[in-house]
Amino acid sequence: MPDDPRDLLLVNGRVLTLDRDGSVAAALLVRGGAVGAVGDEEEVRRAARGGARVLDLRGRTVLPGLIDTHCHFEQAGMDGDTVSFRGAGTMDEALRRVRAMADSLDAGAWVRGQVWNPVLQLREGRVPTRAELDAAGDGRPVYLPMGHSTCVNSAALRLAGIDEDTPDPDGGTLGRDPGTGRLSGYLWEEAQNLVARVVPEWTPEQREHQLAAAMRALNSWGITSVVAGALPRRDVEVLARLAERGLSTVRVAAMVLPSGELIPSVPFEEWEGLVGGGPRRYGDGTWLRELGVKLLIDGGMTLGTAATREPHKPDGPYAGDLLVDGERLAGLVSRARRAGWRTGIHTVGDAAIDLALDVFARAREGDGLAGGTGPGPDILIHASLMQADQMKRARDLDVLVAPQTPFLWRNRDAIAERMGPRRAEEAVPLRSMIDIMGLARVAAGTDYPINDLNPFQNLYAMVTRKDRQGRPNGPGQAIGREEALRLYTTSGAAHTGEEGVKGALTAGSLADLVVLDGDPLAEDPEALLGLGADLTIAGGDVVFDRHGELTATG
Repeated sequence: MPDDPRDLLLVNGRVLTLDRDGSVAAALLVRGGAVGAVGDEEEVRRAARGGARVLDLRGRTVLPGLIDTHCHFEQAGMDGDTVSFRGAGTMDEALRRVRAMADSLDAGAWVRGQVWNPVLQLREGRVPTRAELDAAGDGRPVYLPMGHSTCVNSAALRLAGIDEDTPDPDGGTLGRDPGTGRLSGYLWEEAQNLVARVVPEWTPEQREHQLAAAMRALNSWGITSVVAGALPRRDVEVLARLAERGLSTVRVAAMVLPSGELIPSVPFEEWEGLVGGGPRRYGDGTWLRELGVKLLIDGGMTLGTAATREPHKPDGPYAGDLLVDGERLAGLVSRARRAGWRTGIHTVGDAAIDLALDVFARAREGDGLAGGTGPGPDILIHASLMQADQMKRARDLDVLVAPQTPFLWRNRDAIAERMGPRRAEEAVPLRSMIDIMGLARVAAGTDYPINDLNPFQNLYAMVTRKDRQGRPNGPGQAIGREEALRLYTTSGAAHTGEEGVKGALTAGSLADLVVLDGDPLAEDPEALLGLGADLTIAGGDVVFDRHGELTATG
């Protein structure tokens, strides 16, 4: 959308500034890329220059632009290039979509899917077999990622050089059919990389189109900033080109994969070279920054692989999987930290959280950067089964937490089945996290596309602790609505080290804001589920305008 250099006045509404005092204003002035004034309408009008555009809010609510602090946002721009499984409820439908994509491609081209979870999504409750994908791919290699695992067909295995004698890699397994013992095409954790490394990269032009489309998708939900959950350097470079050309509409703080792996297998000497020089700076850092290094320790709740202190169920010894050796993890973290990097570690189970906190403590003791002079707070990503003693320890170590309540919205039953009902009830303990660690150390995210991108559904789940069927789940961990809004705004800014720059609507802050079609503080919390964005502004520019209020022509 073209820039309009005139001042923009938003009047006749409710502006939730979410500043320290939680003040509510009647009007706001956007001047260039910043908030020029906020307050009562007469005061704000006096601050505006002649010729200002005026938007009558008609009583609507304005919030700071929303910040999703753990989101694989790039997946939102993949329609047309990959198979979408949205709405697919049966294996036949999923395979039909794979075949349709295969038929649209040249012979030998890869059929790639968007991240999905067939076990939870499909009526059959299973992943597609290698034979099914062979038929659907019609000779083309098929690669269907599922987050912690991937399904592939025979052509993909062959191109990756994987056969029946290939050993499991460290931190991963090659699935086998329980009846025949032959490769099933199901690749778990690091085994995915054996195939991923031979999947052709998108062209720079394709990737620019995909990432720009992903940003627009986030803007349609009022999201103006995101912590990208795990980005390879080549994607960061594409985002840098978009930012340089003024085409960014979402501010991206990237958790980077320096080696391209969540569990880096490179020698420490090579790792030091990859992280050397610390996070790169792009322009003024407001549209793109490298926030930290992303690593991974364990599995997940819905997968039943989170590493826990006690067995998952009383009738068996299994307590999840720790996917990396503690000494190896400590070596990676300490070297990254000395080079100036924060680290964000995927931890779901309490045993995984113990390991991460141990490693963080060791890194601080050995890096000579204690006393607040280091690269900034490290991050526990997910921390779904965090215990009170761990919250106190994280607070004392200056560690942040990025949890996602949406896991409870759709997958409560799967979590209870795999991890036990008690853990499902106690998962994602936001109330305890905030009470013990403080609001600024906790932030909100979705882990999209594993969960829905919808921030208002997430807000509802946080304040009601209900799942999509309306059942309560751990109601004692519910939080207030203003707290939930702050997790998506001021806490998100604290998460990326941008307090005072964004996350609140105060004079001089970045002009990132969203006009909602309803009131998030309405008496009935059920109203949250119906909320949507009418207008989104990022850096003073209109990046989403549902009704054409500021962008209509003719």
